[in-house]
Amino acid sequence: MMLVKKFSTLFYVCVMLSVVSITADARDYLSSPMPNAWSADSLMTSVSPTDDMWWLSFGDTCLTSLIDEAVANNHNLLAAAQRVKVAKSMYNSALAGYSPVIGVNGSWVNNQTSGNMTPASTDPSLVRYMEAGLSVSWEIDLFGKIYFRAKEGKEQYNATKEEYNGVMISLCSQLAAQYITLRTYQSQMRVAESHILSQQAVLRITETRFETGLASALDVAQAKTVYYNTRASIPQLQAAIDNQINIIAVLLGVYPNEVYARLAVPADQVDFLQVVSVGIPYDLLRRRPDLRQAEYNIAAQAAAVGIAVTDFLPSVSLNGSVGYASHDPAKFFDKGSLAFNITPTFRWTIFNGTERIQAHNAAKAQMQATVEVYNNTVLTAVQEVESAMSSYKNRVKQLVFLRELVNEGQTTLDLSLDLYKNGLIDFQTVLDAQRQMLTYQNSLESTRGSAALALVNLYQALGGGWSDVK
Repeated sequence: MMLVKKFSTLFYVCVMLSVVSITADARDYLSSPMPNAWSADSLMTSVSPTDDMWWLSFGDTCLTSLIDEAVANNHNLLAAAQRVKVAKSMYNSALAGYSPVIGVNGSWVNNQTSGNMTPASTDPSLVRYMEAGLSVSWEIDLFGKIYFRAKEGKEQYNATKEEYNGVMISLCSQLAAQYITLRTYQSQMRVAESHILSQQAVLRITETRFETGLASALDVAQAKTVYYNTRASIPQLQAAIDNQINIIAVLLGVYPNEVYARLAVPADQVDFLQVVSVGIPYDLLRRRPDLRQAEYNIAAQAAAVGIAVTDFLPSVSLNGSVGYASHDPAKFFDKGSLAFNITPTFRWTIFNGTERIQAHNAAKAQMQATVEVYNNTVLTAVQEVESAMSSYKNRVKQLVFLRELVNEGQTTLDLSLDLYKNGLIDFQTVLDAQRQMLTYQNSLESTRGSAALALVNLYQALGGGWSDVK
């Protein structure tokens, strides 16, 4: 007995040493620290970002209501929530390995043996009896196999929760981006409609001057060319608006006709000029679900390596049963009818080729693969934040110059039109000013939308706007 105890202690120590080695391997991903600061920090603050609903900062109640609806109804998010439930059930199933397996059995035996099965024939043998009882089987987690299975299930459950959080962030960001694009198209539609009115006025001026002999038919034709070219852009913009509404409907989990009336009404673009709290690069490890998911995947694979290690070790289980058996039903619960057995079982596979060795090697390789995935995820996260910060910062700077360009373009158009009315310049100068003004204003509205999209991308890259699922 003492020998068995020493033997068990020795193997327990070996397993624990293997676990320490596994944990050390799984933490190798911390060997490459993240940068201490961001490269692009203009318009940003170093205060640690909060896990709030960032879309509220846009001050758009329609966007807020759309995101609330999407979180409640989006099918991809609902599917991710179901995967969390599946993972939780599998984790609880692994925990059940600590509990004994208890079964109930009962039977009525009515068996007759032939009397002609031997050279000397005898009378048939008839056996009748009934039995019922409980059976118990319990695997003792002497070397940690059940522990590692439960550990793997727990880490996979945590990873699935982070996957859900990632889907949540992606959904909110996609919806905000599609909504901003919709409002950008609607702003460009208003720009086109206002230019149609101004170009109509210019057209009437050229027609009047032509009728009075102050302008040629060429001026009228050129004015009509600009006017109809602008009108031709309206159907294209309307198609783009309809397409955006259709995309938003899918994200909301509804059909387009259910939201068309609400979204087709034009509205101003969202407020994009904000000071964003980005924290320090290391904050990404706390905020971004994909990084936390990658960490949990490493821990789960480390537990899988632990399972592979315990396959080399013996297993100990305790089996037993207790019940009653009797030929006479009237004596079924008598003391003499009691039957039981207790069977401690020790199993140890000494040799099965290289199957366990290969399984162990495969588990370690898989764990190392998850480490590399984590490293790449960290690099990608930093790159996404840096790119989003740079894009947002430079879009804001670009808008400053575009506003000045639009103001000067309007001045140029007004002056050229006054000079044309007075017969001091030809109509070509007015045409150029009209075309350029439309281009400038479209660029301004497009860049406003791009700045807001860059802000959304920044919030997404920072991992904001998620709420943990239970």
